[in-house]
Amino acid sequence: MRLFYYTVAAPALFFLRLIFWPFKMMFRFFFWFCRWRKEKRRMRRANFDDMDGWEFEEYVAKLLVRDGYIHVEVTRGSGDQGVDILAQRDGVSYAVQCKHYAGKIPNKAVQEAYAGAEFYGCDVPVVLTNSFFSPSALELGDEIGVELWDREELLRLVRRTRR
Repeated sequence: MRLFYYTVAAPALFFLRLIFWPFKMMFRFFFWFCRWRKEKRRMRRANFDDMDGWEFEEYVAKLLVRDGYIHVEVTRGSGDQGVDILAQRDGVSYAVQCKHYAGKIPNKAVQEAYAGAEFYGCDVPVVLTNSFFSPSALELGDEIGVELWDREELLRLVRRTRR
């Protein structure tokens, strides 16, 4: 039995592996490519107005990764000190507060982002929303140095990551 294995079966199995290995690799590449295209399409077509708060945070984190930010981390839901996402880019650390609102964003979000950035030791506090900011929030953000990314900036971020 051992003689049969070493003289006939093992060389035949090795030969079959050599023949079918390129096909195996082609199928793996094909399925990887299909998954990659599906994810790319999903990111492009995502309607962030229909998402809930958690989905919006995850979506924004993926956008930031695709835009070149590193060490992107979604913080835990409760007790996050007003910061939803921590990220870095070009040696600068960002504390991002995501606000998924239908109306205008008030001062409170700007204050939370500023306090959260101080708590986490980040360089730049950011409030990102699918909506727009109230005039007082714009004034406060400009005064204390909080970057305010409204719907237009979010759409620019989505367009940049469509590659």
